Amino acid sequence: MNIGTKIKELRNHNKITQEDLAKTLCISTQAVSKWENGGSPDLELIPAIAKYFKVSTDYLFDIEDYELTNIENKLFKYITSFNLNERIQQVYRLGFIMSIATRGEEIIDLDKFKEEITNDDLFSVVVSEDGIIITSLAQNNKVFTVIPKDNKSNYLKMLESKEKQMLFCKYLSDNIFYDSLVFLYSRSRTSGSFTEKLLCDNLNVTLEEAKDILEKMKEFKIVSCTMTPIDDTEVKLYSVLQNPHIVSLIQLLDMVSNRPNNYCHYYGGPTNYFEKK
Repeated sequence: MNIGTKIKELRNHNKITQEDLAKTLCISTQAVSKWENGGSPDLELIPAIAKYFKVSTDYLFDIEDYELTNIENKLFKYITSFNLNERIQQVYRLGFIMSIATRGEEIIDLDKFKEEITNDDLFSVVVSEDGIIITSLAQNNKVFTVIPKDNKSNYLKMLESKEKQMLFCKYLSDNIFYDSLVFLYSRSRTSGSFTEKLLCDNLNVTLEEAKDILEKMKEFKIVSCTMTPIDDTEVKLYSVLQNPHIVSLIQLLDMVSNRPNNYCHYYGGPTNYFEKK
C-alpha cells in the first residue's frame, strides 16, 4: 500500500481532517492532499506522522513486524512510493543528507537548514580515508557523487587507462570535437541516424572536419557507424550511443575548472587520494 494511502486510512479512521493534520505538521493542506492522491511526504516528516497517529514508521511503510525492517527496505519502499519522474530528485535529496551523516553530524532543524542552503553557489564536500562525496546544491546544476574507497576500490583501477584518458582529453580540448559532442547529446533520442552533413550544417565545419570528429568518436564508442546502400552507393550512417558518463565528465571538468568557494558543509580529509589503502 502506498504511504499516502496509509495516511489517508489512518486519518479517516481517527476522524481527523486534512486541515488538522497539515496544521500539526506545519505544512499546507494541499501537501496532505497530494500524498493521499499518489504522492509521498518528505522522509524527515515520517517520524512526526508516525508519532501523531501513534504508529510505527514500519507501519506507515506497510512493513509488518515479522518482515525485514532494515533501513535498505525502508528506503526502497520510500523511493518507490514516488512517481517515476520524482524518484531521482528524492535520491539526490536523501544523498545530500546522508553525506552529512557520514561525519556523525546531526541536523537539528532540517527545515531551517534547507532554507539556509537555498543558494545557487553552495556545495558540500566530504573527503576521508573511506572516500569522497561531492554535492552541488545549485538548483540549475544539481550533482551528487559518491566515490567509495576500500582495499579493493582504491582509485588505482581508474589510472590503468591513463593513455586512453589522455587521448580523449586531447580530443576534448579541440573546440570542434567539444561542440560536436554537446550537440549530438542535445538531440532528441527520436532524431535517428545521421551523416557527416549534420555536423557541417549545424556547426559550420567542413566535411573533412566532420569525418575526422566522427572517427574519433567511434574510437570511444560515442557513435556507431553502418554502411547503408542508398541510390546505388554506400553511405555512412551514424547513431549516437548511450553514454551518460559524458555528462559526469563535463560536470566534473566544470567543477575542476571553476573550483567551488562556497560550502554549506565541508569536511576535508587527506589529499593522497591515489595512495593504496
